[in-house]
Amino acid sequence: MGWFPNWLRPSDFGLRPRAGAQVDLQPLSERGGRWLKANLYRFPGAVWSRKRGCVELSEGDVIALHLVVERITEAGLKVRLSGRLRGWDGASPVWTLLVRNR
Repeated sequence: MGWFPNWLRPSDFGLRPRAGAQVDLQPLSERGGRWLKANLYRFPGAVWSRKRGCVELSEGDVIALHLVVERITEAGLKVRLSGRLRGWDGASPVWTLLVRNR
């Protein structure tokens, strides 16, 4: 029964690609918003976008996006991938996927 409640729980974060090789990290739940507020210092160069309601990740964070996903999931939070990231496994390098599918 351990995995089933987690499977039904809504996502805490959404990863959404922008133009080119840029990615937004959007908090989708209250838990995600609290975690992001407490851990924003872990994303150097990231900028909060009031217009989009998300964090625009820096190029370094996008290159190591698998580490960002790992950091979030280790905290017990759930990540939803959208757009061009939908088929990504969450562990392989994502940079080539974003550049290739422009």
